[in-house]
Amino acid sequence: MSESEKLTCVCGKKRENLNITNWKRHLDNCKQRKTKINSRSITSFFNIPKPKKVCMDTDTICYPYPTSDAFINDSGSSVHEQIKQKDMILTSSSLNKNVLDSVVGNTFSQIAKEIDQDSVLDSVVGNTFSQIAKEIDQDSDMNSINTDMETVDIEVDTEMETVDMFRNDPAHFVKLKHITPEIRSLILELGPCQPLSNDLPGKSFPKNGSKENRSFKEIYYYRILPDKTKCLRDWLSYSPSKNKIYCMHCFLFGTNLHKNLEKSWTKNGFDSWKNLSSGIEYHELTNDHINATLKYKLRKTSTPILPSLEYQRKIEVSMNRQVINEIIDIVLYLARHNLAFRGHRDNWSVSSPGGNFKDLVILLAKSSAPLSDHLNSIKLKKKGQISFVTWERQNQLIDSISHDISSQIQQAVVQSNMFSISIDSTFDASRREQVSFVIRYVDDTFGLIHERVIAIKESPITTGKDLYSLFVAIMEKEKLNWKDCLVGQSYDGASNMRGNYKGLQAHIKRECPQALYVWCHAHRLALVVKQAVSCDSNSRDLFGNLESLYVLLWCSKKRAATFREAQKKHSDLKYTQEHAVKRVCTTRWNSHSAALNVVIKFHHAVLQTLEEIKNLEGVTDATVGANCSGLIDYFTSRRFLLTAFTFKKLFDILEVVTRQFQTHDMDILLATSIVTKTINSIRKLRANNSFEEIIKLTDNFINESDTDFIPLKNIRPRRVPIKAGELMQDDPIVCPIKKFEVETYNAVIDMTLNELSDRFETTNIGPLKDIALLSYRRIQEVHNDPTMLPKDSFIELCEVYSKINRDCLISEYMQFCKNLNEFENNLNLPKFLHDVSNNKSSNDEDENDNNDDNISMFELNTYDDLNETSNDNDQRAIKNIGSTKKIFQMFCTANLTSCFPNLYVALKLSVTLPISSCSVERSFSKLKLIKTKLRTSMLQDRLENLMKISCEKDLNPIVDNIILSLAGKSSSLCKALVY
Repeated sequence: MSESEKLTCVCGKKRENLNITNWKRHLDNCKQRKTKINSRSITSFFNIPKPKKVCMDTDTICYPYPTSDAFINDSGSSVHEQIKQKDMILTSSSLNKNVLDSVVGNTFSQIAKEIDQDSVLDSVVGNTFSQIAKEIDQDSDMNSINTDMETVDIEVDTEMETVDMFRNDPAHFVKLKHITPEIRSLILELGPCQPLSNDLPGKSFPKNGSKENRSFKEIYYYRILPDKTKCLRDWLSYSPSKNKIYCMHCFLFGTNLHKNLEKSWTKNGFDSWKNLSSGIEYHELTNDHINATLKYKLRKTSTPILPSLEYQRKIEVSMNRQVINEIIDIVLYLARHNLAFRGHRDNWSVSSPGGNFKDLVILLAKSSAPLSDHLNSIKLKKKGQISFVTWERQNQLIDSISHDISSQIQQAVVQSNMFSISIDSTFDASRREQVSFVIRYVDDTFGLIHERVIAIKESPITTGKDLYSLFVAIMEKEKLNWKDCLVGQSYDGASNMRGNYKGLQAHIKRECPQALYVWCHAHRLALVVKQAVSCDSNSRDLFGNLESLYVLLWCSKKRAATFREAQKKHSDLKYTQEHAVKRVCTTRWNSHSAALNVVIKFHHAVLQTLEEIKNLEGVTDATVGANCSGLIDYFTSRRFLLTAFTFKKLFDILEVVTRQFQTHDMDILLATSIVTKTINSIRKLRANNSFEEIIKLTDNFINESDTDFIPLKNIRPRRVPIKAGELMQDDPIVCPIKKFEVETYNAVIDMTLNELSDRFETTNIGPLKDIALLSYRRIQEVHNDPTMLPKDSFIELCEVYSKINRDCLISEYMQFCKNLNEFENNLNLPKFLHDVSNNKSSNDEDENDNNDDNISMFELNTYDDLNETSNDNDQRAIKNIGSTKKIFQMFCTANLTSCFPNLYVALKLSVTLPISSCSVERSFSKLKLIKTKLRTSMLQDRLENLMKISCEKDLNPIVDNIILSLAGKSSSLCKALVY
C-alpha cells in the first residue's frame, strides 16, 4: 500500500484516526476504488500512446506502452503484477483528458459518417494496437533489458496480436456509457465474436488460472434443442482479450442492466467456467434476455425494409419539389404581372372556375404529371396529404420568394460597401399611408448602378422623427451598416423630409454626417413648371381651359366617343394612334405638356366635338352650352395659339430634362451639367428674334387650318393722371403683339430662368464642386495643363467623407490625368484598323477629325444634339448622355482599383449619390396596380412581398433557397421537401 493510499482513499475519504484494520476494511469494500481498479476507459483503447524512453534505473524501468487491464495472461494476473513480482515497476504517463475526449469523439464521428464501417474499425482498432506493437518492437533501447523482460514482451505482443485479430471483440464496446444508433448498427453488422480454438494463439482457449484450471469451450456457441438439433447462440460473444463471454443482445437492447446477474453478462463479463452451462441456461430463460432477443430479431427482420422506405420517401420528396417548382413559376408570373391570386370560389374539390392561381395550376397540371397527381390527391382528400395550393401556402411561397430577393439585394449592398437611400409616401386604395424605401448602390464588377425597393411600410404619421424611426428599424432588419456606409439621401421638398432641424434628412445627418442630402431634381423641375404655368393671366387661361376641356369630355362616355369619332374623321388613324384629352395635374410628370400637345395635334377634332356637344346637349343644358361656347371662343383665338406655342417651345426643352432626371443611372455630375445646359438653352429663347419664331408658327397653323381665328384685341390705353412729383409718364404698349410678348412671353421665360437658378442653386455647393473635377472635360483640362487644378480641390469632399485621403487622391488624380490618353487607346478600338493614307478622301476626313476637339467614349451626345433629335417616340432621347459613370465603368473593366484606390472611391461616391427619387414614384405606380379597389383587404406583409417581386423583375430567385425557406415554415413542410 502506497503512502497516498494510507492517507486518502480513491473515493475521497481520509484515514485520519482510523486504525489499520478498519482502514483496510474500508479499502477492500470501497465501491469506487473497485470500479476504478477493474474498469478500463474507452479512451485508453482508442488513444495512440506516444513511445516513452527506457530508463535503465536500478529501481524503476519505464516501458513505451501503457498498462491496462487488456493485457491479462492465462493465469489471470496482469503483466504489471508479474513485473512487480520481479521488482520491476511498469509506469505509464497520464493522458490528458481533453486529448482523449477529442480522440474518442473524432473516432466515433468517423464511425457514424463512413459508409464502409469495417474499414473504419480496421483503422481505429487495428492500427492502434499494431502501432503499439511496432513501437515496442522498434525501440532500440529494449535490447538492453534483461532476459526476464523479454518474456514479458512476448506475452504482451501475443495479447496485442489477439486483440488486433478480432475486431468484434466485445471488450471494445462494453465500457461505452452511451451507444448511438450508428455504433449499434456497426456492432450488429460485425456480429458476435465467436472464435474457434485454432484461431487463438496457442491453438486453445486460455485457462482461468483457478484450481480447476478450466477454460471456455467452443461447444457453447451452440444450443442443443429437444430434438437434438443445434441452434447457434447469436447472442453469445467471446472476448479473447478478457477471456470472458458477454450477451450482446442484452448489451444492445436489454433493460434492468443494474442487476448483478445481468451486469455480469453486459459489463463485467462472465468467466466462471465451472458454472458456465448452468449460467448460460439460466440467462437464456430470463425475461430481460428474451425481450432483448425479440428486439434484436425484430430489428433484423425490419432492417431490409428500411432502405426501401427511405428510397420511397426520397421519391415523394422529389415529386413534392417538382410540384413546388411549378407553383413557384405560377407565383412569379402572377406577382410580376400584378394580377390577383384568389377568387371568390377557390374550393379545390370542385372543378368550378376560381382565381388566377387556381386556374393556372389546373392549366399546368395538364402537362405536369407531379402537379396532376397532387391535385388528384387533394380532391380525394387523402389522409395525411399536405397541400401546396392553399392560401396559406401562397402566402408562405410569396414570403420565401421575397426573402430570397431581399437576401440578394442585401448581399450586393454589403459587397458594395456604399449606398444611398430615397424615401417617399403616398395613399393606397384603402386610404393608408404607404412609405416606400429605395436603396441605390453600384456593382463593383461591371460598374452598373442599381436602385432597388427594400421595404414598403405603413405609417399613418409621417413626421420627420417617425420616418427616422421607421428608417432605423428597416436598416436593422436588413442588417445594413447605415451609419458607416450611407453616403447620400434624396427626398422631395416637403418640410418633413428636407427640414433643417426636424426633417428626416436632419435626423439622419446627426448620426451619419456623410449622408449628403440631395433634393430630388425631378420634383424641383416640376415646381419650376408649376410656377411658369401660372405666372400671368394668359398662362392661367390656357391650362385652366385645358382642365375644363378634360372635365367636359371625359365625364361622359358619349362625349368621349364623339371625340374619338372626330379624330377618325380629321386624321389618318392608320398611322396615328387615338388619343384622349389629358388632365392637367401637378403631381404627374409632363402632364401640362401632354395635355397641350393633344389639343394642338387634334385641334379640328376638339372644335368639332365641342360643336356637336353644344348643338345636342347645349339646347337642354345651359351650363354645358355656355361651357362649350366659351371653350370654342378660346380655342379659336390667336391668343390661345400664341400662348400654346410659347409653352410648347419651352416644354420641348424641359420635357427631355424631366425624362433624363427620371433615369436611375443618372449621376450628380451629369445632372448638374444638364441643368446648366438647360438654363443656357432657355436663355436663347429670350433673344430678340426668338418671339418671331412663335409668330411664324402661329401664322402657319392658321394658314393650314380652315377655322377663322379671332385676332388679338386692340385695347384702348388707359389714361393715368400724372401724380405730384412725376416728371415723366409711362408710355402704354398699344400693339397687342408687343404687349403679349412683354407680358406673357418674356414673363414666362424670365420666371422659368429665375426658378431654375433659385431651386438648383444648391447643386453646386459643398462636395459637389469637388465631384465636378471628375468630369471628362476637367480631366482633359488638367491633362493639358496640370497647373489648372485648383489649390483647394477635394477639400470639402474629403472633410465630409473621411475615408478618402486628400493627398493620395490628388496624387492619383494627377497621375490618372497624365495617363488618360494611354487608357483610352488601350480600352477603345481605333477608328481605322488599316492604313488609309492612299485614299485622298479619307485623308481629308482624318484632317477634319483631328481639328475637332478630343472626342472619346466619355463625350457622347451633347444636350443640344439630343434636344434637336428627340421626339415623343424616340426612346434614345431618354438615355444617359454621358457622365462619370463611363469613367467608373472603365475603372471596373480595367481593374484600376488597386492602382487608384482613393480616386476609385471618389468616382464610386459620385455615381452612388442619388439625384432624384423617381424610383420611389415608380414603386407607387406598382402599388396602385397591385392594391386595387378589389384588393383593399390585402395584409401589409403580403403587399410588401408582392411589391418586391413586381419591382425587381430582373432578379431571378434561386429555387433551392426558396424551397429551403419554405421548408422552414413548418415541420410538415420540412418533412415533405427536405431529403
